[in-house]
Amino acid sequence: MKYVRRAAELGCFQLEQFIVRGTLSRLIVIALAMVLIAVVAGLIAYAVLPRADYADRGAAMWWAFLRLTDSGYLGDDQGVWLRAISTTLTVLGVVLFVGALIATMTQWLDDTIETLEAGYTPIAKNDHLLILGWNNRTAEMVEQLISAEGRVARFLRARGAKRLTVVVLAQKVSPALTAELRDVLGRRYRRRQIILRSGSPLRTEHLKRVDYAHAGAIVLPAAEFDAGGAPDERTIKTLMNAAAASGDVPAAELPLIVAEIFDADLLETARQAYPGPAEIVGTAEIIARLLVQNTRYPGLAAVYNVLLAGHDRPEANRLFVPEPAAEHIGRPAAELAGCYPQAVLIGIARGGRFHALYADEGLTVAEGDRVALIARGYADCEAAGAPARLAERDGSATLAAPAVPPRRRVLVLGWNQKLPSLLEEFDSLTGEHVAIDVCSSLPVAEREALLAQRGIEIRHISLTHHEFVVTSYAHLSRLALAEYDTVILVASDWLGSAEAADARLLLSDLVVKRALSAVGAAPTLIVETMDEDNLSLFEDPQAECLVSPVIQSNLLTQVALRRELHWVIEDIFGAHGAEVALRPALAAGAPPYEASFDELAARMAAAGEILLGLLQDSPSGWQAELNPVDRTTPRRLTAADRLVVILSEPALAPEIDQHDGHQRDHHAH
Repeated sequence: MKYVRRAAELGCFQLEQFIVRGTLSRLIVIALAMVLIAVVAGLIAYAVLPRADYADRGAAMWWAFLRLTDSGYLGDDQGVWLRAISTTLTVLGVVLFVGALIATMTQWLDDTIETLEAGYTPIAKNDHLLILGWNNRTAEMVEQLISAEGRVARFLRARGAKRLTVVVLAQKVSPALTAELRDVLGRRYRRRQIILRSGSPLRTEHLKRVDYAHAGAIVLPAAEFDAGGAPDERTIKTLMNAAAASGDVPAAELPLIVAEIFDADLLETARQAYPGPAEIVGTAEIIARLLVQNTRYPGLAAVYNVLLAGHDRPEANRLFVPEPAAEHIGRPAAELAGCYPQAVLIGIARGGRFHALYADEGLTVAEGDRVALIARGYADCEAAGAPARLAERDGSATLAAPAVPPRRRVLVLGWNQKLPSLLEEFDSLTGEHVAIDVCSSLPVAEREALLAQRGIEIRHISLTHHEFVVTSYAHLSRLALAEYDTVILVASDWLGSAEAADARLLLSDLVVKRALSAVGAAPTLIVETMDEDNLSLFEDPQAECLVSPVIQSNLLTQVALRRELHWVIEDIFGAHGAEVALRPALAAGAPPYEASFDELAARMAAAGEILLGLLQDSPSGWQAELNPVDRTTPRRLTAADRLVVILSEPALAPEIDQHDGHQRDHHAH
């Protein structure tokens, strides 16, 4: 009996394993069960009630099979025994043939549709724009790609493609992702234009699923809210994985990859991981530069929001790098400044570098160069008229000096992945003395370990760490708030989502303003927010907001469409290249005057600088007007106005003796 029970258990187990293999196995089991029932019922019917209809046992089995599969035969049978057998067969047929078969086929169809919707099937596309990974910025990147109609059209035309297709490789495709895309894109959402696929960029077969080898360009964003998960390591692993999987493709034929790296120390390592064309963008480093520059030039956030986050405003100026006109090849770059009546020429992009317009008087336009312009649209980048300088270079020309105080005290509230780059950028300003207090609940030892891990040595700034929750009014009020020139609020990326980070940021903003109001302090307040929808909640003339995810997304998508933009952005948005800066419109003590944009541009050109526009201090905060439509009408300039310029040389003050108060203090509260 023991062996019989064991044999039965083994048989049930084997049957179970066969059934769960798939739809075909289930159909085979159903078919075998029906054949077995038909055989047994036919033999019983032949033995119990032989009749002329059953010429043999095979005919009886066929009779049983017909009753099993079609209930319409039930009324043809006569006699109690025959009707009992026929009725039993009909009931079993309804259960097996109708019930089990339909259930199996329905489940197969559901599984097939679910698999298709989950995005596990490979695609076959050419010249598509591929985004590897889904994070809080992915929907924003898709929206920016679709809204950049002119750049996308030129991108497709260069590759002979007709339709834009954006493919996103997400860890797991779900209806929630589609809903998020619909919310962000609105009426511009097109299912045929946006394809979602499930998978990980760390796996070769998943990269092949999105046909990465035939993509026009690939965007590889890092996980914003994954501070403890080593996002840069995964980015570099993906680059190596893409290179290894394309071993039979020449490096020159590989698609362009635009990858995001948070740790500036790993930028060069990432460049070596992929043999094909690649732009490795240190977005954390760029955002850090913007924040630092904003402390040096209050009001500069308004300029950044136009140039780097104004993609959804048709009137906003953006950066363009078109090819120069054929007749301009070989001419001095400075002579082309007057050829663009609706744009501002800022320099030449060449061989991975940006050359500012007036930094080198011998700069000429060469074959393969790109002219870097600020304009409202690509159509405004058309050259018109004969080459002409805005003004001859005048070494005696004097301008109001950029108002960069050589000594500043900065309070930073919060900690995220950009903070090491922020401190390193402050430390690079060797001609300025900056005292920085960093307040966060992150233990001081961990902060120092992160700085040491990135090879950052603080040499020129006075850095003081405070350990407390930044929403604590009691702790904030103990600081000498009246002594700070700037307060920076950064979003914490360890909270897990942009919504949670901004919720904490809004609370910090209210607490900070309460503490500042209590002591009558009015420093420049710079806020790095994570959601553009929350900008209205920070509306305050005292506050300047940078939506870092929008800027980061815009950098990645626009560089994917035109890689030369990266060379320009890397140079002008910092303190060590051809920096974007602010000059007072009036020298100290000078009376107000009237001048047009063209007159001011010529005055700047004589001094070797590029005028981008004006920055005016209004009751609602700083308002930037870059590349104005009306360039000839004079406007009244006052001491409150600023000229937005690109300096030919960084405006760093002479180096300060670092023995004067350089220190690093740690205060744990």
